[in-house]
This record gives sequence, structure tokens and C-alpha cells, in this order.
Amino acid sequence: MSLLDYLSKENRLIRKIERNVKRANNKHTPKDYRQAALYEVITLAKKGEELAIQGLISRFSVNAEPSIEDEKEKEWVSEALIDMGEIGLAGLKKALRSAESVNQVQRVLRNVLSHDEYRDELLDVLSDFDTEYERNPDRKIQTIMALAEINEEPVTSALIRFLDDVDETVRYQTVVALFSHENEIAREPLLKTMCEDDSLRVRNEAMEGFANLGWSTASYKKKVDAVLNSEYVHEKSGKIVKKKKINIVKKLVDINAK
Repeated sequence: MSLLDYLSKENRLIRKIERNVKRANNKHTPKDYRQAALYEVITLAKKGEELAIQGLISRFSVNAEPSIEDEKEKEWVSEALIDMGEIGLAGLKKALRSAESVNQVQRVLRNVLSHDEYRDELLDVLSDFDTEYERNPDRKIQTIMALAEINEEPVTSALIRFLDDVDETVRYQTVVALFSHENEIAREPLLKTMCEDDSLRVRNEAMEGFANLGWSTASYKKKVDAVLNSEYVHEKSGKIVKKKKINIVKKLVDINAK
């Protein structure tokens, strides 16, 4: 085969991949044509064709109709990328740092990487974020939510700074994540959030967390009293207790007394 023939063959393959990627990732393409194109992309991606791998990963960012078919196609993509293992890793890691939505990418990586590798990858992504304004904070939020499932002290420590994020949803999901870890290194930062955050939703989530875990409010008693809502009681012991729980305990005491 001459060099010209080789280059011509390569160009034809590139055009084939580009054509199928465009069709597979076009939400307006009729379902049967879209799925046939996606099958071609998957086949070429499994052979290690980088352009096909990139096209496959980009399918996650497309929402096609009908939604049930869209979910099925994304499942095909996930299964293919998981089966490919290390072949698709470079593209997946790049998407984790650039795609607007990374839920599916995280899912694939969770099945391809070891636990430690997956945790470190998420922490590396998190380290790239600051706490300033972002036009679209979804990737940051999804990264925090994924790390909520990894209950390890280095993860807890890395999440704490996002209690000061300018985005209210980022702060809220950080509170949820930190309480899910139940690590008291976050107690004082969460107390500060409960007493000082501008968002009622964030403060209430923090109150709920302190009530559920029975954490002490030591050194913040007056500040807690100033913000505590009517659903809770701040006991002398320094614990926040939900009133419904108090009423249940009283009823049990009364029943036992009888």
C-alpha cells in the first residue's frame, strides 16, 4: 500500500467516524438512524479510535427524544466505556474536567478505576475549583455530591472550604456531604455556617444535621439561639433537638409511667 493509499484510507475512516458521531449525537436524528450510528461509533471506539472515543463520551451531553431511548443509548455508551477499560481513560478524565455535566462520566470511572484512584481523581478535580462565581456550577456540585459517598478524612477536609462558596446550592450540597461523613473535624465550620450563612435552606440543613448527629454547639450557644428555628430546642447540654423527637420521648415516658 502506497503512502497516498494509506492517507486516503485514514481520511475515509476519519470522515466515517465524524459522520457517525454527528448523527449519533444529534437529538433530532430519527431514533433508528441515531442508534445505528451510535453502534458504529461504539465499534470503532472499542478498536481504540480516539475520535470515536471522544464522540462516544460526548453522547452523555446530548438529551434526545424519546427520553426512554435516550436513557437506553446512554446506558450503551456507559457499558461500552466500562468494557473498554483503560482505552477510554484519557478521554473520560478530560471530560471530568471539562463537561458541564459529569454524572455519567463519574459512574463509568467508578467502575474502571480502583477506589483509591477514583477518590484521588475526584479530589484532583475538586482542587481546580475555587469558591468564586461560576456561570454553570453543575460540575462542581456533582463532584461534591460524588465525594459525599466517599467517607474518608482527606475528603472531608477538602470539602470544608466550599462552605464559603458564593453559590447557594454548592454550599447546601457541601453541608449535606459533610454531615453524611459524620466527621467532627467539620463540626465547627458547620456551626459557623449554621449561624452565619445567608441562606435559610443552608442553615436549616445544618440544624437538621446537628440534631441528627447530636453534635455539641459548644462555643456557639448564643449565636445558635439567635438563628434556631421553631422546630428545634437548644438544650442546656449544648445539643439541638427536634421538638417532634422531644414529644415522642415524653409520650413514651408517660406510657411507661402508667
